[in-house]
Amino acid sequence: MLSPTTLILFGLLPPLAVVLVACIYLVIRYTPIIARILEEKPVFLPLRVAPEPGGHDVRFPTSDGLELAGTYYPACTDMRAGVVVFCPEFLSNRWSFRPYVGQLRELGYDVFTFDFRNHGDSDSDPNYEPLQWVTEYEMRDLKAALKYLSARPNNDASGYGLFGISRGGSAALCVAAHDPRVWGVITDGAFPTRGTMYAYIHRWAEIYVTSRSIWRRIPSWMLACIAALVGSTGRIWSQLHLHCRFPDVESAVARLAPRPWMMIHGEKDVYIGPEIAQRFFAEAGEPKELWMVPGAKHNRCRELEPDEYGERVARFVTQYGPRRPVTQPSEPLKVTDRESTETHSIPTSARTNGATRATQLSSAARR
Repeated sequence: MLSPTTLILFGLLPPLAVVLVACIYLVIRYTPIIARILEEKPVFLPLRVAPEPGGHDVRFPTSDGLELAGTYYPACTDMRAGVVVFCPEFLSNRWSFRPYVGQLRELGYDVFTFDFRNHGDSDSDPNYEPLQWVTEYEMRDLKAALKYLSARPNNDASGYGLFGISRGGSAALCVAAHDPRVWGVITDGAFPTRGTMYAYIHRWAEIYVTSRSIWRRIPSWMLACIAALVGSTGRIWSQLHLHCRFPDVESAVARLAPRPWMMIHGEKDVYIGPEIAQRFFAEAGEPKELWMVPGAKHNRCRELEPDEYGERVARFVTQYGPRRPVTQPSEPLKVTDRESTETHSIPTSARTNGATRATQLSSAARR
């Protein structure tokens, strides 16, 4: 005679089999669709700015053998308050730094900007076709930039602030979560891979699901499970097709603290809706700051509110930067060799404070 436990298991087999068959059907039917949507490039015009004079062009290697182009801009002050690294948006180049962080040089910050691979003057990887989604390749490029900065003769022991636009912001968050040298992150239009995909799956579901009446009757929790299933398989499919890996940006954001984060996002962003941005922001610990700009579209917050934009960025670096910003600019320092003779007059006390702050961040990150 069968035991009660065995009877229960036999009773569960038919519904479990139905669920398994349904999952297999969803994966086979919708994974190619999700992968195709994931690989579609959005139609938008990235910011293009003429090259800014006064910087020092450099080239530095990545861990996989490419050479990236970068430009180092010294602060327009006698003493340096810190270093900020600019990460451009998809399809843009390093010269787009100027309207976003160029004014920080007047506050005493050196600015380093660079081109991601397959962009600008950097080398191209023939086996990689960049998309708007951040991959491990953009993370690798940013890590190479920080490694280069750490090897410079005028390396700042207090670390670096990161400023990223859209995909560049997502890359900055992923790298900052694991690098205690980063003392703060500012992003404009940054977005998660997983959360954005799930939102788009819900948005487009009724277009691709043939039985819409059944779809509308499915409970929300089940829809979330379906989105997670086909979203994950679609992401894996695209990773294999594109020869890359999409990092989990939400997990990186959750590990970002105690490094502070200022998230800037447009309330009229049609690519990354405000609800996606707010859920993304909720994943991070304190300290953090969210500025939703009314009326702004994707990557257009600065254009709509240029004065407040500059004020908020300056206030963030003033609060979290390694040293007090210098408010009275002087002439830029004269440099004769772009690599080895670039120097800044930094007081001994400032160096000590910067090193102490870097040590504190490193200890906190390990905890």
